[in-house]
Order: sequence, then C-alpha cells, then structure tokens
Amino acid sequence: MKRLWTFVYIFLFVICLLGGSGMGLFGAKYPRTNVDWYLIAICFVGFFIFPFLAIGHARTRTTKLLPRPSFSRGFTGGWWVDPLQCLRLSILLLCGSLLGSLFAVLHADAQGVMTVFLKAAMLLGLVAGDLAARGKFRDSIT
Repeated sequence: MKRLWTFVYIFLFVICLLGGSGMGLFGAKYPRTNVDWYLIAICFVGFFIFPFLAIGHARTRTTKLLPRPSFSRGFTGGWWVDPLQCLRLSILLLCGSLLGSLFAVLHADAQGVMTVFLKAAMLLGLVAGDLAARGKFRDSIT
C-alpha cells in the first residue's frame, strides 16, 4: 500500500507537469487573464501566510501531535486534520505545474510569461511559509 501512494504522487506530478506545459487536457492559453505584479505579490504573501493558518487551526482541533508528511502515505482528514501532508501535495502539484510552464515559456505571450511568474510566486510563498510554519510549530510535529 505504501508504494501505491508513491505512484499516485508521481502520477499527479506528471499530470500537473503536462497541464502546465499545455500538452495535457488543460490548455496553456491565457487570453482573458490580467496577471500583474500586484497580484503576484498578493499571492506570494497569501501563500506564505496560509501554512501558518492551516497548521495553527489543525493544532486547535486536535489534541494529538500532527504527523510528518510522507510520500508513502495518503492524506487523511484534509487540510484541518493533516495539513502537513496537504501542504506537501500542494507544493508537489504547484512544482509540476510550474515546471511544465517553464517548458512552454519560450512560446508564450506576455500574459503566459506573467502566469509563469504567478505560479513561481505561489510556489515560493508556499515553500517559504511551509518551512517557517514548521519551524514555529516544530513541537507539535511528530
């Protein structure tokens, strides 16, 4: 069963990689988007703050310690019970989407390039927030 989850995570990463590059079921065209630097900054800050809120809320809902994330187990209970596993999955999916977008950035228009910056800001904010929240709540993580 542990191997199954590893393959599930690899499959999800590949789906996001293909989706980000525009080669999958999802298109990479952004004709009606209006991505600017204000949105990128707001997304970075929001994605940085979110891990603190998710882990803090999960700590108030449960009296037990939060389990460490692992690629060999699934996510149970969602964001408010197992936030570290959900954060790991979100980082994995955003990373796949960003890498896929980087493959297609040479053929992108201006909004496509700004969308790559948006995905990068979201990923960097989530990774930085995850690391900072783990440092703050390290006593609650098993």
